[in-house]
Amino acid sequence: MKKIISAIICMLLAPCMLFGLSACDGNSTTKDTPKSSGKTQNLLKNIEKEDVVTKAPDAIFAEAAANFSVELFKNELKTDKNTLVSPLSVLTALAITQNGADEKTLSQMEKALGGLACDELNAYLGAYLDAVAGEDSELKSANSLWLGDGRITVEKSFLQKSADFFDAGIYSADFSKSNTVKDINSWVKKNTGGMIEKIIDKISNDNIMYIINALSFEAKWWTPYTDNCVRDGKFTTYNGKNKNVSYMYSSEYGYIKMSNAKGFLKSYEGDRFRFAAILPDEGVDIKDFVKNLDGKEFLTAVNSAEDCKVITQMPKFKTEYSNELNDTLVDMGMKDAFNAHKADFSRLGTAQGEMPIYISKVIHKTFIEVAEKGTRAGAVTAVAVDAMSAPMDPPPEVRLTRPFVYAIIDTQSGLPLFIGAQIDF
Repeated sequence: MKKIISAIICMLLAPCMLFGLSACDGNSTTKDTPKSSGKTQNLLKNIEKEDVVTKAPDAIFAEAAANFSVELFKNELKTDKNTLVSPLSVLTALAITQNGADEKTLSQMEKALGGLACDELNAYLGAYLDAVAGEDSELKSANSLWLGDGRITVEKSFLQKSADFFDAGIYSADFSKSNTVKDINSWVKKNTGGMIEKIIDKISNDNIMYIINALSFEAKWWTPYTDNCVRDGKFTTYNGKNKNVSYMYSSEYGYIKMSNAKGFLKSYEGDRFRFAAILPDEGVDIKDFVKNLDGKEFLTAVNSAEDCKVITQMPKFKTEYSNELNDTLVDMGMKDAFNAHKADFSRLGTAQGEMPIYISKVIHKTFIEVAEKGTRAGAVTAVAVDAMSAPMDPPPEVRLTRPFVYAIIDTQSGLPLFIGAQIDF
């Protein structure tokens, strides 16, 4: 099986009135220079990546990140269509942005992002991204800042943190030119392996800066599905309709048991990442199940999965999801950041004419494809020494024939890198 996922979060920072903004002052050490139209400049003169103290992820980080992940998913869940978010992508882009926030805007962002102090989250994420999205990892992460040439002067300390903790590429571009849109979308396409081709259609007069995170994930199942393990069947949607789907059947060794749901884990090659599927019990509305879920319960369920045989039935599926996260993040406590009259991004920089800076949009796009492809060769030699034992109970079964929750899990922390709900086909 080959699983391909990618996510992009883009935040548009805009002044509260339609004014051009002042010139940029900053540079970066990125390796991923976009295919430029000739107007985009990779700024390298003044910002060199420095050695900073990062903090290895621990239980404090895991619980904070899990709480953010579940709350984000909870607020984004749709029952009229499939939902898929990447908490890691959203958290990363917002963590970069909050380095420019101050006063009440900063405290609201810190609380919404899991409760860690800004500098503490920088230290944790710097170490975590290096570990989970390293050069040889199935997960890839890239960050970039796009500054409107002549529209904003950015604080060097903000750029320094973006480079030091997040390895962000920093570009200056003429936002009045259509070629800049092509450059940004080219960067997006490159850093998602072509799975998401663009994030913006145009740049308005009041956009002064973009902060973008892109994630891409591609991995093979450790135990792939074979042709004789795939059969057609019916899936009952949230609205009660029966849809024809292709099901993949297997036996796994990771049984998830919750008070009102059950599920299973399936490993990818190397076992750094696993696919988790959670099926609410019969009669439990998936909306109510997610509403009552919290980060600690999610971590506990995944990390305490029983190492016993479980019979599984999972549909092949492909989902694309796109949404603005403004309302979701406001509901999570980030109220002032989106308010032109209340937002305080004074640590980020100064817009031309000293107009106030605020977040106008947070755009999130995701893609996932789950299928049976992938190969693995191996051999098992077993010497059986038997003794009579008590009759064994049949293994539990998890058949995903109705709406279910799924996630891509980092096995070392238990965190969901992607989390979604399959509602319909």
